Amino acid sequence: MKLYKIIQEQEEPKEVRKITPIHKRMLNVLSRMEINSDSYSDIWEEVRNVLKINDDKLAQEITYLYNEYDYIFDEEEKDGYKDLPDDALSGFASLYSSYDPPHIALSMHLDLPPFLISYDGWSHFDLLVYEDLTDGTKYAVGDDDEVESSMLEWSQEYFDNEGIEFMDRYYLDDFIELQDVSDFVEQEVDNRVDNMGEEEIIEEAGYDKEEMVDRKDTMESEVTELRDDMETLLNEVEELQSELDGMDEEDDEAYETTEYQEIVDQQGELKEQWEEKDYDVDALDEEISELETEIEELLELATSEVKEQKVSDLTEEIEGEGVDWFINNLGYDLSAAIESFCYFDESGFIYSLAENQSHEILAYYDGIEDWEDIDGESYYIYRVE
Repeated sequence: MKLYKIIQEQEEPKEVRKITPIHKRMLNVLSRMEINSDSYSDIWEEVRNVLKINDDKLAQEITYLYNEYDYIFDEEEKDGYKDLPDDALSGFASLYSSYDPPHIALSMHLDLPPFLISYDGWSHFDLLVYEDLTDGTKYAVGDDDEVESSMLEWSQEYFDNEGIEFMDRYYLDDFIELQDVSDFVEQEVDNRVDNMGEEEIIEEAGYDKEEMVDRKDTMESEVTELRDDMETLLNEVEELQSELDGMDEEDDEAYETTEYQEIVDQQGELKEQWEEKDYDVDALDEEISELETEIEELLELATSEVKEQKVSDLTEEIEGEGVDWFINNLGYDLSAAIESFCYFDESGFIYSLAENQSHEILAYYDGIEDWEDIDGESYYIYRVE
């Protein structure tokens, strides 16, 4: 940050900083040591660690000058840099104009001149990677949009590498939706009912087959008793008829007698009783027939009712537990359960994961996010090596 401020102050300098004897003396040393002038990192290493120049500004100026003007060194001269222009540092003041904002941001952050930072030729997601030539450390740098797109790429990569099993269910469940499970439920209920016995099905449906059979037997006994009574009544009617026939044979005018009419009336009462019992028998026979049909169709009816209830219960149970029902009850793992029975909004989950994950995750080396502001734009910095 200090260097950037110094350069900014010199963007329109009243007077360019002059070359001093110290500059030339240090440049002579570097040339006579045959330090590679094309490598900023080699120059900086010698300036800092061999020449022991601890003045940041002076060390940066010498590094810049040696890279720019080594070609004028004359080894035959004691002052091999006697031809170095007095305004040779004029270019140093405009260093930042030739570098892009992410490069400058890292330069500010590391407080190094941009020529000691090199674009590394690759990207960390959507962030450009730069190398600090003084120590080999590497940093990914980008603006808000690039960080956001990088987080999306990181989320997708993390999801692809780790798998859905290792995602946080707190966020994941919002993006899992059950498919229509009606076909599965029908098949599952059919299997369950197929494994039940007839008596178990009838009992679960709330029917008592034994009671129904007992009731049918009771009504059949009643019919038998009624038919016996009816036969007795018919016999009595026939006996009375024989008596009337005998009276008619003895006397053609017998029907006019009180005795004859009393027998006729008695016979009529017996016939009425017979008809009443016959009506009761018909009613019982109809009820017995209906009950027999119910008993015969009871298993089918009970099975239908049991299935209907089980379908309702199981549907409610699955909808209540969601994907976990298939995990807890059928032994599916999460990914298989989702693939088989659910819709998964992967893109929505990836976006949510990126939104809820701290940006520090991009800093693979130390988990620290730094930033610098340039002309109102923030550039975020993550160390990756």
